[in-house]
Amino acid sequence: MKIHYKGFMREKIHKNPVTIGPDASFYEARNLIHEKGVRHLPVVDKNNVLVGIVTDRDIREAAPSDATLLSVQELNYLLGKLKVSSFMTPKDKLLTITPDTLIEEAVQMMHDHKVGCLPVVEQGKLYGIFTETDALDHLVDIFGFKQKGTRLTLALEDKPGTMLGILEVFKKHNINIISIVTPSFMVEGKRIAAIRIRTEEYKDVVTDLEKAGYDVLSIGKWPSI
Repeated sequence: MKIHYKGFMREKIHKNPVTIGPDASFYEARNLIHEKGVRHLPVVDKNNVLVGIVTDRDIREAAPSDATLLSVQELNYLLGKLKVSSFMTPKDKLLTITPDTLIEEAVQMMHDHKVGCLPVVEQGKLYGIFTETDALDHLVDIFGFKQKGTRLTLALEDKPGTMLGILEVFKKHNINIISIVTPSFMVEGKRIAAIRIRTEEYKDVVTDLEKAGYDVLSIGKWPSI
């Protein structure tokens, strides 16, 4: 059976996020953010076409300061008349992605542009939203943080085939790999690899790795608590 997963946003994104219309009031937007526990509200028209976004920060900035001389009644009246369209970030100033954007590309966009969310748009209409929380959830998932096992940190020669000997040791001990992460930086001319394996019986594995010439820098049970 063919596997169709390609690592696109379409396969990970939560569809049908909480939205609001451009003619909704300040109070409607504020209450929706508080009630739903979200930080970002896509603004869509009646055809679900994205027209902007409102964040919890926009809500705070739109509210009058404590130094205002207006009465409570005046404030309530003015804020009740204030439309979302007047304080949202319009679509032409937003970074958006499509459902076929690679997940890591979306994360890099958020990092490079220092934004907290990316609306996901398909043919002009809102498909979903990708937030900082979603990015962290994806990080936890691909690193295998929630899976029980052992974390080994190794120093490796930065050359092709270096991982082969490590994999052979794991195969010998019939051990599955949870995740392998190798940062791009070098330490004293060597690459560092953080490898999580699905076992807590690591002593014989470490012995064989060291016999094969690998430097095992640290060993830790995972999760550690």
